[in-house]
Amino acid sequence: MRPLDFRTRLWVGHVVVLALMLALAAFGADWALRRVILGRVDDEILVLANTEAAALVENPTMPLHILEITPGPPSFVRLDKLVQITHLDGRVAARSATLGSARLPTSSELLERLRGGETVFGTVADFAEPIRMVSLPIDVGGGRYAIQVAMSLDDAYAATRVGRWLFLSMSVVILLVIGLTGVLLARNALRPIDRMVSRARRIGEANLADRLPHPGTADEIGRLVETLNEMLERLERSFEVRRMFSADASHELRSPLSRLRAELEVALRRPRPLAEYEETLRSCLDEVDRVQGVIEELLELARIDTSAEQEPPEAISVGDLIEAAVVAVRPRAELQGVVVVADRLPDVLVNAAPVAAKVALANILDNAVKFSPGGSEVRIAVTEVDDEAVIAVCDAGPGVAPEEAERLFQPFYRFKQIA
Repeated sequence: MRPLDFRTRLWVGHVVVLALMLALAAFGADWALRRVILGRVDDEILVLANTEAAALVENPTMPLHILEITPGPPSFVRLDKLVQITHLDGRVAARSATLGSARLPTSSELLERLRGGETVFGTVADFAEPIRMVSLPIDVGGGRYAIQVAMSLDDAYAATRVGRWLFLSMSVVILLVIGLTGVLLARNALRPIDRMVSRARRIGEANLADRLPHPGTADEIGRLVETLNEMLERLERSFEVRRMFSADASHELRSPLSRLRAELEVALRRPRPLAEYEETLRSCLDEVDRVQGVIEELLELARIDTSAEQEPPEAISVGDLIEAAVVAVRPRAELQGVVVVADRLPDVLVNAAPVAAKVALANILDNAVKFSPGGSEVRIAVTEVDDEAVIAVCDAGPGVAPEEAERLFQPFYRFKQIA
């Protein structure tokens, strides 16, 4: 069996919970209506019983008779009451004309409770029709009697049935209306997700620059889209770093590997003296060292590009930072006959990522040394401007053409030298 999709499960759960709530509300309303109607019936028969008792106490004539009372204003229950006066041994002393030849029930348990002075309410289902009855004990002329007043429950039951059907029909209508509304709401609420899914299926490695459509709201779906778009941005950056690493590696390694291959091929063309082989091997070792340095630099740059957010900034000394960068470029500077000089460094602390800052400064110094003529000088100066440390590197190199200044921070880009 195919499982239901999220939209259907959401709608079914919504309808089930609503149905349970409506069922509880309908049962509660039916119970409350039944209590109200039966309470009204009890009030009416008790008022009539008290009226009969008061009339008997005022006129304790013998034999006892029923006080016929003109019915009051009509209500939702019938006013044809049944009245009976009974001795506490069960004998009937008088009864109303509405009873005819019938008599209201007087069980032994009822008589026992009446002899104890208790007013007793009860429902009699095995009478000619269901009735509600109250039995009220009373003392008249030195004798003890019970006044019993009853009335039919047909109208009360009819009213409760009408109320029950009314509650049921209202619950069904409410359930249908809210169920249909739930379908529309679920469809509208999940439509942005459908668009997101459709767009996400079209995003691949070739078009990582695409983003999921934003619903334009700041709700949960809006935050989800923003989170997924941020994830796509990180993925795009990671793929771009990988692509740049591949391109940079192939570009930087091509020249030293070509020189290494050429030297080895030349050395193997004919037998040579041992000194020439040693010179060739030393040259090859220098090229290997250069290749290794390029690879380490590429890996370090890739690591910085992919995890720059993971390296928290910390307070570092500008002097320590410059000294570490100078140590890194000193072998190349000595090889080219370039002197790296640092002016008196102030005791300044800056907030920066230590590794990234050291690599960036070392690359700047390396470029300054690389393009400086032999015997020249590369000078480093540090100044404080608006609570910031500014590191300036000056060299005697050819400089950068103005039209290429915007590409200054592209990795491994070769600038045209100014004549």
